[in-house]
Amino acid sequence: MSRSAPHRERLDRLRARLRQAGVDGFYLPRTDRHGNEFLPPSEERVAYLTGFTGSFAVLAVLQDGAALFTDGRYRLQAREEVDGSLFEIHEVPAHEPERWLAERTPSGGRIGFDPYLVSRRTRDRLARALAAKDAVPVALADNPVDAVWHERPAPPRERAFWLPISYAGEPCAAKCRRVGERIAELGAEWLLITRPDALCWLLNLRGGDIPFNPLVLGFGLLHRSGRLRWFVDAAKLPAEPPPEGVEVAPYEELAAALEAIGEAAVAADPGLVHLGFLEHIKAGGARLVEVDDPILALKAVKNPIEAEGMRRSQIRDGRAVIRFLHWLDGLPLDGSVSEWDLAERLAQERSQDPLFLGPSFPSIVAHGPNGAVVHYRTEPARARPITAGTLLLVDSGAHYLDGTTDITRTVALGEPSREMRERFTAVLEGHISLARLRVPKGTRGVQIDAFARKALWDLGLDYDHGTGHGVGHVLCVHETPPRLAKRGAEAELLAGMVFSNEPGYYREGAYGIRIENLMLVHAEEAAGGERPMLGFETLTLVPIDRRLILPERLSPEARAWLDSYHARVLEVQGPELEEPVRTWLEQACAPLG
Repeated sequence: MSRSAPHRERLDRLRARLRQAGVDGFYLPRTDRHGNEFLPPSEERVAYLTGFTGSFAVLAVLQDGAALFTDGRYRLQAREEVDGSLFEIHEVPAHEPERWLAERTPSGGRIGFDPYLVSRRTRDRLARALAAKDAVPVALADNPVDAVWHERPAPPRERAFWLPISYAGEPCAAKCRRVGERIAELGAEWLLITRPDALCWLLNLRGGDIPFNPLVLGFGLLHRSGRLRWFVDAAKLPAEPPPEGVEVAPYEELAAALEAIGEAAVAADPGLVHLGFLEHIKAGGARLVEVDDPILALKAVKNPIEAEGMRRSQIRDGRAVIRFLHWLDGLPLDGSVSEWDLAERLAQERSQDPLFLGPSFPSIVAHGPNGAVVHYRTEPARARPITAGTLLLVDSGAHYLDGTTDITRTVALGEPSREMRERFTAVLEGHISLARLRVPKGTRGVQIDAFARKALWDLGLDYDHGTGHGVGHVLCVHETPPRLAKRGAEAELLAGMVFSNEPGYYREGAYGIRIENLMLVHAEEAAGGERPMLGFETLTLVPIDRRLILPERLSPEARAWLDSYHARVLEVQGPELEEPVRTWLEQACAPLG
Protein backbone atom coordinates (compact mmCIF):
# COMPACT_ATOMS: atom_id res chain seq x y z
CA MET A 1 0.00 0.00 0.00
CA SER A 2 1.39 3.44 -0.95
CA ARG A 3 1.85 6.20 1.58
CA SER A 4 -1.14 8.06 0.17
CA ALA A 5 -3.50 5.05 0.05
CA PRO A 6 -4.94 5.31 3.60
CA HIS A 7 -5.46 9.06 3.28
CA ARG A 8 -7.10 8.67 -0.12
CA GLU A 9 -9.48 6.08 1.31
CA ARG A 10 -10.29 8.25 4.34
CA LEU A 11 -10.93 11.24 2.10
CA ASP A 12 -13.27 9.16 -0.07
CA ARG A 13 -15.21 8.00 3.00
CA LEU A 14 -15.50 11.56 4.26
CA ARG A 15 -16.83 12.79 0.91
CA ALA A 16 -19.46 10.06 0.89
CA ARG A 17 -20.50 11.10 4.40
CA LEU A 18 -20.75 14.75 3.32
CA ARG A 19 -23.07 13.75 0.48
CA GLN A 20 -25.26 11.89 2.98
CA ALA A 21 -25.34 15.00 5.18
CA GLY A 22 -26.46 17.12 2.22
CA VAL A 23 -23.45 19.43 2.13
CA ASP A 24 -20.98 20.16 -0.66
CA GLY A 25 -17.89 20.49 1.49
CA PHE A 26 -16.45 20.66 4.98
CA TYR A 27 -14.40 23.22 6.91
CA LEU A 28 -12.20 21.61 9.60
CA PRO A 29 -9.78 23.48 11.88
CA ARG A 30 -7.22 21.49 13.85
CA THR A 31 -8.60 21.92 17.36
CA ASP A 32 -10.98 20.38 19.86
CA ARG A 33 -13.98 21.62 21.86
CA HIS A 34 -11.64 23.35 24.29
CA GLY A 35 -9.46 25.15 21.75
CA ASN A 36 -6.31 23.25 22.73
CA GLU A 37 -3.06 23.54 20.78
CA PHE A 38 -1.87 20.04 21.71
CA LEU A 39 -4.63 17.48 21.23
CA PRO A 40 -5.34 14.04 22.65
CA PRO A 41 -5.11 11.35 19.94
CA SER A 42 -8.90 11.09 19.78
CA GLU A 43 -9.10 14.71 18.52
CA GLU A 44 -6.40 14.58 15.82
CA ARG A 45 -8.87 14.69 12.91
CA VAL A 46 -6.65 16.68 10.55
CA ALA A 47 -3.73 14.31 11.13
CA TYR A 48 -6.01 11.31 10.54
CA LEU A 49 -7.18 12.66 7.20
CA THR A 50 -3.94 14.19 5.90
CA GLY A 51 -0.94 12.93 7.88
CA PHE A 52 -0.02 16.48 8.94
CA THR A 53 1.12 16.67 12.58
CA GLY A 54 1.78 20.39 13.03
CA SER A 55 -0.05 22.35 15.72
CA PHE A 56 -1.87 24.74 13.37
CA ALA A 57 -3.93 23.77 10.33
CA VAL A 58 -7.27 24.23 8.61
CA LEU A 59 -8.54 21.59 6.20
CA ALA A 60 -11.02 22.48 3.44
CA VAL A 61 -12.68 19.57 1.62
CA LEU A 62 -14.93 19.61 -1.46
CA GLN A 63 -16.08 16.74 -3.63
CA ASP A 64 -13.52 17.59 -6.31
CA GLY A 65 -10.64 18.94 -4.25
CA ALA A 66 -9.11 19.48 -0.84
CA ALA A 67 -6.56 21.87 0.64
CA LEU A 68 -4.51 22.08 3.82
CA PHE A 69 -3.69 25.53 5.20
CA THR A 70 -0.94 26.17 7.73
CA ASP A 71 1.49 28.97 8.59
CA GLY A 72 5.15 29.69 7.91
CA ARG A 73 6.37 27.58 10.83
CA TYR A 74 5.15 24.41 9.12
CA ARG A 75 5.71 25.19 5.44
CA LEU A 76 8.46 22.57 5.00
CA GLN A 77 6.87 20.05 7.36
CA ALA A 78 3.57 20.11 5.47
CA ARG A 79 5.35 19.35 2.20
CA GLU A 80 7.05 16.35 3.82
CA GLU A 81 3.99 14.89 5.57
CA VAL A 82 1.10 15.60 3.19
CA ASP A 83 0.46 14.00 -0.20
CA GLY A 84 0.27 16.88 -2.65
CA SER A 85 -1.75 14.80 -5.10
CA LEU A 86 -4.60 14.64 -2.56
CA PHE A 87 -4.31 18.01 -0.84
CA GLU A 88 -3.20 21.39 -2.07
CA ILE A 89 -0.87 22.96 0.51
CA HIS A 90 -1.21 26.67 1.21
CA GLU A 91 0.27 29.10 3.70
CA VAL A 92 -1.76 31.63 5.65
CA PRO A 93 -2.28 34.57 5.69
CA ALA A 94 -1.35 34.83 2.01
CA HIS A 95 -4.00 32.22 1.23
CA GLU A 96 -7.23 31.84 3.20
CA PRO A 97 -9.26 28.62 3.49
CA GLU A 98 -12.55 30.57 3.40
CA ARG A 99 -11.63 32.21 0.09
CA TRP A 100 -10.42 28.89 -1.33
CA LEU A 101 -13.79 27.34 -0.52
CA ALA A 102 -15.74 30.30 -1.87
CA GLU A 103 -13.89 30.19 -5.19
CA ARG A 104 -14.64 26.50 -5.68
CA THR A 105 -18.05 25.98 -4.04
CA PRO A 106 -20.93 25.61 -6.51
CA SER A 107 -23.45 28.45 -6.63
CA GLY A 108 -25.99 28.01 -3.83
CA GLY A 109 -23.76 25.43 -2.17
CA ARG A 110 -23.62 24.37 1.47
CA ILE A 111 -20.37 24.01 3.43
CA GLY A 112 -20.59 22.01 6.63
CA PHE A 113 -18.71 22.72 9.83
CA ASP A 114 -18.67 21.43 13.41
CA PRO A 115 -20.01 24.27 15.62
CA TYR A 116 -18.05 22.93 18.60
CA LEU A 117 -14.76 23.39 16.72
CA VAL A 118 -15.15 26.93 15.37
CA SER A 119 -15.66 30.34 16.89
CA ARG A 120 -18.49 32.62 15.90
CA ARG A 121 -15.94 34.91 14.23
CA THR A 122 -14.72 32.04 12.06
CA ARG A 123 -18.29 31.08 11.11
CA ASP A 124 -19.04 34.69 10.15
CA ARG A 125 -15.85 34.98 8.10
CA LEU A 126 -16.79 31.80 6.25
CA ALA A 127 -20.32 33.10 5.67
CA ARG A 128 -19.06 36.38 4.22
CA ALA A 129 -16.74 34.58 1.82
CA LEU A 130 -19.41 32.11 0.67
CA ALA A 131 -22.01 34.85 0.14
CA ALA A 132 -20.35 35.74 -3.16
CA LYS A 133 -21.63 32.38 -4.45
CA ASP A 134 -24.98 32.56 -2.64
CA ALA A 135 -23.56 29.67 -0.62
CA VAL A 136 -23.91 29.23 3.13
CA PRO A 137 -22.07 27.56 6.04
CA VAL A 138 -24.12 24.83 7.73
CA ALA A 139 -23.65 23.70 11.34
CA LEU A 140 -23.68 19.91 11.44
CA ALA A 141 -25.15 18.03 14.39
CA ASP A 142 -22.36 15.43 14.22
CA ASN A 143 -18.79 15.71 13.00
CA PRO A 144 -18.57 13.68 9.76
CA VAL A 145 -14.92 12.79 10.36
CA ASP A 146 -15.87 10.93 13.53
CA ALA A 147 -18.37 8.86 11.57
CA VAL A 148 -15.69 7.56 9.18
CA TRP A 149 -12.86 7.28 11.74
CA HIS A 150 -13.46 3.62 12.54
CA GLU A 151 -10.27 3.13 14.58
CA ARG A 152 -10.58 6.38 16.52
CA PRO A 153 -8.74 6.22 19.88
CA ALA A 154 -10.74 6.42 23.08
CA PRO A 155 -10.88 9.77 24.89
CA PRO A 156 -8.26 10.20 27.64
CA ARG A 157 -9.13 9.27 31.23
CA GLU A 158 -5.96 10.04 33.18
CA ARG A 159 -6.23 10.57 36.93
CA ALA A 160 -5.71 14.20 37.97
CA PHE A 161 -3.92 15.59 41.02
CA TRP A 162 -4.12 18.76 43.10
CA LEU A 163 -1.11 21.06 42.77
CA PRO A 164 0.09 21.76 46.34
CA ILE A 165 -0.37 25.32 47.55
CA SER A 166 3.39 25.45 48.15
CA TYR A 167 3.74 25.50 44.34
CA ALA A 168 0.46 27.17 43.33
CA GLY A 169 0.81 30.07 45.76
CA GLU A 170 -2.91 30.86 46.06
CA PRO A 171 -5.87 28.69 47.15
CA CYS A 172 -8.60 27.76 44.69
CA ALA A 173 -11.25 29.57 46.75
CA ALA A 174 -9.30 32.83 46.65
CA LYS A 175 -8.90 32.60 42.88
CA CYS A 176 -12.60 31.87 42.41
CA ARG A 177 -13.51 34.88 44.53
CA ARG A 178 -11.18 37.13 42.56
CA VAL A 179 -12.63 36.02 39.23
CA GLY A 180 -16.15 36.14 40.69
CA GLU A 181 -15.67 39.81 41.55
CA ARG A 182 -14.66 40.45 37.96
CA ILE A 183 -17.78 38.62 36.71
CA ALA A 184 -19.93 40.88 38.87
CA GLU A 185 -18.16 43.97 37.52
CA LEU A 186 -19.01 42.76 33.99
CA GLY A 187 -22.70 42.63 34.90
CA ALA A 188 -22.94 38.84 34.61
CA GLU A 189 -24.10 36.05 36.90
CA TRP A 190 -21.94 33.27 35.48
CA LEU A 191 -18.70 32.83 33.50
CA LEU A 192 -18.43 29.94 31.05
CA ILE A 193 -14.94 28.38 31.04
CA THR A 194 -14.03 25.99 28.22
CA ARG A 195 -10.21 26.31 28.23
CA PRO A 196 -8.61 23.52 30.34
CA ASP A 197 -5.58 25.63 31.27
CA ALA A 198 -7.86 28.34 32.69
CA LEU A 199 -9.88 25.78 34.63
CA CYS A 200 -6.82 23.92 35.92
CA TRP A 201 -5.27 27.20 37.09
CA LEU A 202 -8.50 28.10 38.88
CA LEU A 203 -8.73 24.70 40.59
CA ASN A 204 -4.98 24.25 41.27
CA LEU A 205 -5.41 21.00 39.35
CA ARG A 206 -3.09 19.17 36.99
CA GLY A 207 -3.51 15.96 34.98
CA GLY A 208 -2.52 13.95 31.94
CA ASP A 209 -5.29 14.25 29.34
CA ILE A 210 -3.23 16.06 26.72
CA PRO A 211 0.25 15.18 25.48
CA PHE A 212 2.87 17.65 26.75
CA ASN A 213 0.33 19.67 28.77
CA PRO A 214 -0.49 18.62 32.36
CA LEU A 215 -4.17 19.42 31.90
CA VAL A 216 -7.56 17.87 32.59
CA LEU A 217 -10.31 18.19 30.00
CA GLY A 218 -13.39 19.78 31.51
CA PHE A 219 -15.69 22.77 31.57
CA GLY A 220 -16.59 25.25 34.27
CA LEU A 221 -19.44 27.55 35.21
CA LEU A 222 -18.19 30.04 37.76
CA HIS A 223 -20.79 32.06 39.68
CA ARG A 224 -20.15 35.65 40.67
CA SER A 225 -20.13 34.46 44.30
CA GLY A 226 -17.07 32.31 43.61
CA ARG A 227 -19.02 29.03 43.50
CA LEU A 228 -17.82 26.74 40.70
CA ARG A 229 -19.64 23.98 38.80
CA TRP A 230 -16.99 21.72 37.30
CA PHE A 231 -17.98 19.39 34.44
CA VAL A 232 -15.51 16.51 34.26
CA ASP A 233 -15.30 12.75 33.80
CA ALA A 234 -15.56 11.37 37.35
CA ALA A 235 -12.90 8.75 36.57
CA LYS A 236 -10.31 11.55 36.46
CA LEU A 237 -11.06 12.98 39.90
CA PRO A 238 -8.18 12.98 42.41
CA ALA A 239 -8.58 10.79 45.47
CA GLU A 240 -8.85 13.89 47.68
CA PRO A 241 -12.16 15.80 47.49
CA PRO A 242 -12.41 19.05 45.53
CA PRO A 243 -12.03 22.38 47.34
CA GLU A 244 -15.00 23.81 49.18
CA GLY A 245 -17.36 25.62 46.85
CA VAL A 246 -16.64 23.33 43.88
CA GLU A 247 -19.53 21.16 42.66
CA VAL A 248 -18.67 18.27 40.33
CA ALA A 249 -20.98 17.33 37.44
CA PRO A 250 -20.60 14.90 34.50
CA TYR A 251 -18.63 16.21 31.51
CA GLU A 252 -21.53 15.62 29.12
CA GLU A 253 -24.01 17.73 31.10
CA LEU A 254 -22.63 21.16 30.20
CA ALA A 255 -25.06 21.76 27.33
CA ALA A 256 -28.08 20.95 29.50
CA ALA A 257 -26.72 23.08 32.33
CA LEU A 258 -26.30 26.06 30.00
CA GLU A 259 -29.86 25.75 28.75
CA ALA A 260 -31.15 25.44 32.34
CA ILE A 261 -29.62 28.70 33.51
CA GLY A 262 -32.69 30.61 32.41
CA GLU A 263 -32.67 34.38 32.06
CA ALA A 264 -29.43 35.04 33.96
CA ALA A 265 -26.53 36.78 32.22
CA VAL A 266 -23.67 34.46 31.22
CA ALA A 267 -20.25 35.91 30.38
CA ALA A 268 -18.20 34.13 27.72
CA ASP A 269 -15.25 35.01 25.49
CA PRO A 270 -16.51 34.52 21.90
CA GLY A 271 -12.93 34.30 20.70
CA LEU A 272 -12.29 31.26 22.90
CA VAL A 273 -15.68 29.66 23.52
CA HIS A 274 -16.79 27.84 20.39
CA LEU A 275 -20.03 28.63 18.64
CA GLY A 276 -21.95 25.54 19.75
CA PHE A 277 -21.69 26.48 23.43
CA LEU A 278 -22.78 30.06 22.74
CA GLU A 279 -25.87 28.68 21.00
CA HIS A 280 -26.74 26.62 24.10
CA ILE A 281 -26.58 29.78 26.23
CA LYS A 282 -29.07 31.50 23.94
CA ALA A 283 -31.30 28.43 23.63
CA GLY A 284 -32.05 28.50 27.36
CA GLY A 285 -32.99 32.17 27.33
CA ALA A 286 -29.86 33.47 29.06
CA ARG A 287 -28.29 36.76 28.04
CA LEU A 288 -24.78 36.42 26.59
CA VAL A 289 -22.27 38.96 27.90
CA GLU A 290 -19.31 39.00 25.53
CA VAL A 291 -16.01 39.57 27.37
CA ASP A 292 -12.32 38.84 27.17
CA ASP A 293 -11.90 35.87 29.49
CA PRO A 294 -10.69 37.49 32.75
CA ILE A 295 -8.90 34.31 33.84
CA LEU A 296 -6.32 34.50 31.05
CA ALA A 297 -4.73 37.76 32.20
CA LEU A 298 -4.86 36.73 35.87
CA LYS A 299 -3.25 33.38 35.07
CA ALA A 300 -0.50 34.93 32.96
CA VAL A 301 0.66 37.15 35.85
CA LYS A 302 2.58 34.80 38.11
CA ASN A 303 2.20 35.31 41.84
CA PRO A 304 5.44 35.48 43.89
CA ILE A 305 5.41 31.73 44.62
CA GLU A 306 4.85 30.86 40.96
CA ALA A 307 7.52 33.34 39.83
CA GLU A 308 10.05 31.86 42.23
CA GLY A 309 9.11 28.38 41.03
CA MET A 310 9.74 29.47 37.45
CA ARG A 311 13.18 30.75 38.49
CA ARG A 312 14.09 27.56 40.35
CA SER A 313 12.83 25.26 37.58
CA GLN A 314 14.82 27.14 34.90
CA ILE A 315 17.98 26.79 36.99
CA ARG A 316 17.59 23.06 37.55
CA ASP A 317 16.50 22.51 33.95
CA GLY A 318 19.52 24.52 32.86
CA ARG A 319 21.83 22.14 34.68
CA ALA A 320 20.28 19.22 32.82
CA VAL A 321 20.85 21.01 29.51
CA ILE A 322 24.43 21.89 30.48
CA ARG A 323 25.16 18.23 31.26
CA PHE A 324 23.68 17.33 27.88
CA LEU A 325 25.79 19.94 26.05
CA HIS A 326 28.93 18.70 27.79
CA TRP A 327 28.13 15.15 26.72
CA LEU A 328 27.37 16.33 23.18
CA ASP A 329 30.70 18.15 22.98
CA GLY A 330 32.56 14.87 23.50
CA LEU A 331 30.70 12.85 20.86
CA PRO A 332 32.40 11.63 17.71
CA LEU A 333 30.79 13.36 14.73
CA ASP A 334 30.95 10.24 12.59
CA GLY A 335 27.24 9.48 12.19
CA SER A 336 27.20 6.80 14.90
CA VAL A 337 24.71 8.85 16.94
CA SER A 338 21.40 10.21 15.60
CA GLU A 339 19.08 13.10 16.40
CA TRP A 340 16.85 10.66 18.24
CA ASP A 341 19.73 9.47 20.42
CA LEU A 342 20.38 13.07 21.41
CA ALA A 343 16.71 13.67 22.23
CA GLU A 344 16.67 10.55 24.41
CA ARG A 345 19.82 11.63 26.27
CA LEU A 346 18.37 15.08 26.95
CA ALA A 347 15.16 13.53 28.27
CA GLN A 348 17.21 11.25 30.50
CA GLU A 349 19.10 14.21 31.99
CA ARG A 350 15.85 16.02 32.82
CA SER A 351 14.14 12.96 34.26
CA GLN A 352 16.67 12.84 37.10
CA ASP A 353 14.98 15.86 38.71
CA PRO A 354 12.59 14.66 41.48
CA LEU A 355 10.06 17.37 40.48
CA PHE A 356 10.08 16.39 36.80
CA LEU A 357 6.60 15.75 35.33
CA GLY A 358 7.39 15.37 31.63
CA PRO A 359 8.39 17.29 28.49
CA SER A 360 6.52 20.52 27.76
CA PHE A 361 6.49 19.81 24.00
CA PRO A 362 8.12 17.30 21.63
CA SER A 363 11.86 17.99 21.67
CA ILE A 364 13.25 19.43 18.44
CA VAL A 365 16.74 18.04 17.84
CA ALA A 366 17.45 19.15 14.29
CA HIS A 367 20.71 18.45 12.46
CA GLY A 368 21.73 20.48 9.41
CA PRO A 369 18.84 21.05 6.99
CA ASN A 370 16.32 19.77 9.52
CA GLY A 371 17.07 22.87 11.57
CA ALA A 372 15.44 24.96 8.83
CA VAL A 373 12.12 23.21 9.56
CA VAL A 374 10.98 25.55 12.33
CA HIS A 375 8.87 22.96 14.17
CA TYR A 376 10.75 19.88 13.04
CA ARG A 377 9.66 16.71 14.81
CA THR A 378 12.46 14.37 15.87
CA GLU A 379 11.42 10.75 15.25
CA PRO A 380 13.40 7.49 15.35
CA ALA A 381 12.49 6.40 11.83
CA ARG A 382 13.82 9.50 10.09
CA ALA A 383 16.44 10.79 12.53
CA ARG A 384 19.53 12.12 10.78
CA PRO A 385 22.97 10.90 11.89
CA ILE A 386 25.04 13.56 13.65
CA THR A 387 27.97 14.65 11.49
CA ALA A 388 30.33 17.63 11.34
CA GLY A 389 30.28 20.71 9.15
CA THR A 390 26.86 22.02 10.08
CA LEU A 391 24.72 23.22 12.97
CA LEU A 392 22.54 21.44 15.52
CA LEU A 393 19.39 23.18 16.78
CA VAL A 394 17.94 21.84 20.04
CA ASP A 395 14.60 23.29 21.20
CA SER A 396 13.16 21.55 24.25
CA GLY A 397 11.50 22.03 27.59
CA ALA A 398 9.91 20.34 30.56
CA HIS A 399 7.23 20.62 33.21
CA TYR A 400 8.26 20.40 36.84
CA LEU A 401 6.02 20.69 39.89
CA ASP A 402 7.28 24.23 40.40
CA GLY A 403 7.49 25.53 36.82
CA THR A 404 7.68 25.06 33.06
CA THR A 405 10.74 25.51 30.83
CA ASP A 406 11.45 26.16 27.15
CA ILE A 407 14.97 26.68 25.81
CA THR A 408 16.68 26.62 22.42
CA ARG A 409 20.40 26.40 21.80
CA THR A 410 22.15 26.21 18.45
CA VAL A 411 25.49 24.41 18.51
CA ALA A 412 28.37 24.24 16.03
CA LEU A 413 29.26 20.73 14.90
CA GLY A 414 32.84 21.00 13.77
CA GLU A 415 34.11 24.23 12.24
CA PRO A 416 31.26 26.62 11.37
CA SER A 417 31.36 28.66 8.18
CA ARG A 418 31.71 32.44 8.11
CA GLU A 419 28.09 32.71 6.97
CA MET A 420 26.85 30.59 9.87
CA ARG A 421 28.72 32.75 12.36
CA GLU A 422 27.55 35.99 10.77
CA ARG A 423 23.91 34.98 10.90
CA PHE A 424 24.16 33.47 14.36
CA THR A 425 25.69 36.73 15.57
CA ALA A 426 22.82 38.71 14.05
CA VAL A 427 20.29 36.47 15.81
CA LEU A 428 22.22 36.88 19.06
CA GLU A 429 22.33 40.67 18.69
CA GLY A 430 18.54 40.69 18.33
CA HIS A 431 18.09 38.35 21.30
CA ILE A 432 20.25 40.55 23.51
CA SER A 433 18.60 43.74 22.27
CA LEU A 434 15.26 42.41 23.50
CA ALA A 435 16.69 41.11 26.79
CA ARG A 436 18.20 44.52 27.59
CA LEU A 437 15.04 46.51 26.94
CA ARG A 438 13.33 48.74 29.43
CA VAL A 439 9.87 49.79 28.29
CA PRO A 440 7.11 52.04 29.64
CA LYS A 441 4.25 50.37 31.43
CA GLY A 442 1.48 49.77 28.89
CA THR A 443 3.83 48.50 26.17
CA ARG A 444 2.44 45.72 23.98
CA GLY A 445 4.29 42.83 22.40
CA VAL A 446 3.80 44.10 18.85
CA GLN A 447 5.67 47.29 19.76
CA ILE A 448 8.96 45.58 20.68
CA ASP A 449 9.12 42.66 18.24
CA ALA A 450 11.27 44.65 15.82
CA PHE A 451 14.08 44.99 18.37
CA ALA A 452 14.78 41.28 17.93
CA ARG A 453 14.73 41.50 14.12
CA LYS A 454 16.72 44.64 13.33
CA ALA A 455 20.15 43.01 13.13
CA LEU A 456 18.74 40.43 10.71
CA TRP A 457 16.90 43.11 8.71
CA ASP A 458 20.22 44.93 8.32
CA LEU A 459 21.45 41.83 6.45
CA GLY A 460 18.25 41.51 4.40
CA LEU A 461 17.09 38.54 6.49
CA ASP A 462 14.09 37.69 8.68
CA TYR A 463 12.15 34.78 10.20
CA ASP A 464 8.53 33.68 9.77
CA HIS A 465 7.52 33.02 13.36
CA GLY A 466 6.77 35.18 16.37
CA THR A 467 9.61 36.36 18.56
CA GLY A 468 8.07 35.28 21.84
CA HIS A 469 5.14 33.53 23.49
CA GLY A 470 3.83 33.42 27.02
CA VAL A 471 4.72 30.41 29.16
CA GLY A 472 2.34 28.97 31.74
CA HIS A 473 3.18 27.81 35.25
CA VAL A 474 2.98 24.01 34.99
CA LEU A 475 0.31 24.53 32.32
CA CYS A 476 0.73 25.25 28.59
CA VAL A 477 4.18 26.10 27.28
CA HIS A 478 2.39 28.43 24.84
CA GLU A 479 0.25 30.70 26.99
CA THR A 480 -1.92 33.62 25.94
CA PRO A 481 -2.21 36.58 26.11
CA PRO A 482 1.56 37.43 26.26
CA ARG A 483 3.04 37.39 22.75
CA LEU A 484 5.77 39.13 20.75
CA ALA A 485 5.15 39.22 17.00
CA LYS A 486 4.84 41.54 14.01
CA ARG A 487 1.06 41.39 14.21
CA GLY A 488 -1.64 40.20 16.61
CA ALA A 489 0.48 40.76 19.74
CA GLU A 490 -1.74 43.45 21.22
CA ALA A 491 -1.79 42.28 24.85
CA GLU A 492 -0.18 44.62 27.34
CA LEU A 493 2.95 43.31 29.04
CA LEU A 494 2.42 43.09 32.79
CA ALA A 495 4.81 42.53 35.67
CA GLY A 496 4.77 38.82 36.53
CA MET A 497 4.32 37.53 32.97
CA VAL A 498 6.83 35.02 31.62
CA PHE A 499 7.54 34.88 27.91
CA SER A 500 10.15 33.54 25.51
CA ASN A 501 12.78 35.52 23.62
CA GLU A 502 13.54 33.45 20.53
CA PRO A 503 14.61 35.15 17.30
CA GLY A 504 15.98 32.87 14.59
CA TYR A 505 17.21 32.43 11.04
CA TYR A 506 16.54 29.48 8.71
CA ARG A 507 18.33 28.68 5.48
CA GLU A 508 16.21 26.11 3.67
CA GLY A 509 18.07 22.92 2.87
CA ALA A 510 21.10 23.90 4.97
CA TYR A 511 20.63 24.79 8.65
CA GLY A 512 18.59 26.66 11.23
CA ILE A 513 19.51 29.04 14.04
CA ARG A 514 17.44 29.95 17.08
CA ILE A 515 18.42 31.27 20.51
CA GLU A 516 15.72 31.09 23.17
CA ASN A 517 15.62 32.10 26.82
CA LEU A 518 12.61 32.72 29.05
CA MET A 519 12.18 36.14 30.63
CA LEU A 520 10.10 37.43 33.56
CA VAL A 521 8.56 40.89 33.31
CA HIS A 522 9.16 43.03 36.40
CA ALA A 523 8.57 46.61 37.48
CA GLU A 524 11.72 48.70 37.27
CA GLU A 525 12.67 52.03 38.76
CA ALA A 526 14.16 54.57 36.37
CA ALA A 527 16.41 57.12 38.08
CA GLY A 528 15.04 60.55 37.30
CA GLY A 529 12.36 59.04 35.08
CA GLU A 530 8.80 60.26 34.81
CA ARG A 531 6.92 57.09 33.90
CA PRO A 532 6.55 53.60 35.42
CA MET A 533 8.85 51.22 33.56
CA LEU A 534 9.15 47.48 33.01
CA GLY A 535 12.28 45.39 32.62
CA PHE A 536 12.97 41.76 31.75
CA GLU A 537 14.74 39.24 33.96
CA THR A 538 16.34 36.43 31.97
CA LEU A 539 15.48 33.18 33.75
CA THR A 540 17.25 30.63 31.54
CA LEU A 541 20.85 29.99 32.60
CA VAL A 542 22.67 27.97 29.93
CA PRO A 543 25.74 29.11 27.93
CA ILE A 544 25.39 30.31 24.34
CA ASP A 545 27.85 28.74 21.89
CA ARG A 546 30.78 31.20 21.66
CA ARG A 547 32.22 29.32 18.66
CA LEU A 548 29.40 30.73 16.56
CA ILE A 549 29.93 34.36 17.51
CA LEU A 550 31.81 36.98 15.52
CA PRO A 551 32.77 39.29 18.40
CA GLU A 552 33.54 42.19 16.11
CA ARG A 553 29.98 42.07 14.76
CA LEU A 554 28.41 42.42 18.21
CA SER A 555 27.71 45.87 19.59
CA PRO A 556 29.68 46.83 22.74
CA GLU A 557 26.42 46.71 24.73
CA ALA A 558 25.65 43.21 23.48
CA ARG A 559 29.17 41.98 24.27
CA ALA A 560 28.93 43.36 27.79
CA TRP A 561 25.54 41.74 28.29
CA LEU A 562 26.77 38.35 27.04
CA ASP A 563 29.86 38.37 29.27
CA SER A 564 27.71 39.34 32.25
CA TYR A 565 25.16 36.63 31.38
CA HIS A 566 27.84 33.95 31.11
CA ALA A 567 29.37 35.07 34.41
CA ARG A 568 25.96 34.64 36.03
CA VAL A 569 25.49 31.20 34.44
CA LEU A 570 28.85 30.09 35.84
CA GLU A 571 28.19 31.59 39.28
CA VAL A 572 24.77 29.95 39.67
CA GLN A 573 25.29 26.62 37.89
CA GLY A 574 28.98 25.89 38.41
CA PRO A 575 28.92 24.98 42.12
CA GLU A 576 26.12 22.45 41.54
CA LEU A 577 27.88 20.56 38.73
CA GLU A 578 30.29 17.69 39.01
CA GLU A 579 33.63 17.45 37.26
CA PRO A 580 34.37 17.44 34.36
CA VAL A 581 31.12 19.27 33.54
CA ARG A 582 32.15 22.21 35.76
CA THR A 583 35.42 22.68 33.88
CA TRP A 584 33.60 22.51 30.56
CA LEU A 585 31.17 25.17 31.78
CA GLU A 586 34.03 27.46 32.81
CA GLN A 587 35.38 27.30 29.28
CA ALA A 588 31.93 27.76 27.72
CA CYS A 589 31.32 30.86 29.86
CA ALA A 590 34.69 32.54 29.32
CA PRO A 591 34.49 36.22 28.32
CA LEU A 592 34.58 37.01 24.61
CA GLY A 593 37.69 39.10 25.20
